[in-house]
Amino acid sequence: MTTARSLAEAKGCFSCHQVDTKVLGPAFAWVAYRYQRDPKAVATLKYAIEHGVSGVWGSMPMPAQSVTPVEAEELVSWVLAQRPVAPPKSN
Repeated sequence: MTTARSLAEAKGCFSCHQVDTKVLGPAFAWVAYRYQRDPKAVATLKYAIEHGVSGVWGSMPMPAQSVTPVEAEELVSWVLAQRPVAPPKSN
C-alpha cells in the first residue's frame, strides 16, 4: 500500500511544496494551520487539488493536479495531519 507521503512525492507535490518551508507554494504545515478549525477544510482542499486555485496564498496559482478523487482525499488528510505551524507574517 502506498503511503500518503509517497503519493505526494509520486504526484510531484514536493516540486512546489515542502512540509515546513515555502517553495513556490506554502508549506504543508502552514496549510494545516490555516485549515485546522475549518469544518470545510477537506472539501476546500480536495477541490483545490482536483481543480486548481489562485489567490489563496498569493499570486502564484496552483494548477489542477492529475489525481483521482480518492488520491486527492488521501493527500488532503495527510496535509491536514501535519503539525500546524503559523506562516510568517509576511505571507
